[in-house]
Amino acid sequence: MNFCKTISLCWLILVFGFCDAHAKAVEIKVMTFNLRVPVDPVPNDWATRKPRVISIIKKESPDFLGVQEAVPQVVTDLANEFTQYQFIGRGRDADGRGEGTQIFYRKDRWRLNKLDQGTLQLSPTPDIPGSNAWGMQWPRIFTWALFHERNSGKSLYVFNTHFPLKPQERDLTVQLLANYISARKQQKTPVILTGDFNACEDEASIAYLLGQGASPIAMQDSYRILHPESKLTTFHAFGTDNDRCKIDYIFTLGEVDILQADIIQDPEGEGFASDHYAVTAKIQIGK
Repeated sequence: MNFCKTISLCWLILVFGFCDAHAKAVEIKVMTFNLRVPVDPVPNDWATRKPRVISIIKKESPDFLGVQEAVPQVVTDLANEFTQYQFIGRGRDADGRGEGTQIFYRKDRWRLNKLDQGTLQLSPTPDIPGSNAWGMQWPRIFTWALFHERNSGKSLYVFNTHFPLKPQERDLTVQLLANYISARKQQKTPVILTGDFNACEDEASIAYLLGQGASPIAMQDSYRILHPESKLTTFHAFGTDNDRCKIDYIFTLGEVDILQADIIQDPEGEGFASDHYAVTAKIQIGK
């Protein structure tokens, strides 16, 4: 083989290899988990529950973990345990402390876009840390970021939030959040939205996220796509109330295939990791 043919062959291998790498679909595991603020007595105190939380996260091994009610102590404990993850996000109070909606991500696989990420208040003044309005008992926030998969270069937005307690408050916060998702910088990039929405599936705020009314977005509930008849709850008050509805969700937007979705119930007889069950989804982008 002469020199020119060798160069041409090498060039074709490089080009088609590069294209093939970018054409492959990417599978992603996502988890949302309300960790419960550490205010309960034994056996539901954080020291007792922490090994259970760690065990569930290790078993599921998500690419992205959206947490709620994550006070600084809890975030530090998780960060120390899971050194393969980085996290972004702050607490909801003016000093950046208090309950947070941090996003943990696998740093070996995903690169954070530092120019497209942050935490904002769910209030008329979202840029002011600690701001609150609409009569809400506590400030509420959401955290978001744009991530790029290191191998393929494919991008994904991840949003994580914790909605307020009253329906009229959720109706206002969902509009603000939906507008931010709709106005994201990379319009064609898929979106994952995780969180504790404090809302049953038949409530207006959930319907709004699914595209009803004047919503600027139309998401899908990953769990309901695969389990249309399931009656499982996600909030159970440490096993004392198993008749509640599902209030923890993993929503998707854009070209996303749902491969798997589960509500992770605690092993019987081993105590509870939280007063919520974790929710997971395995998705695929870039098909």
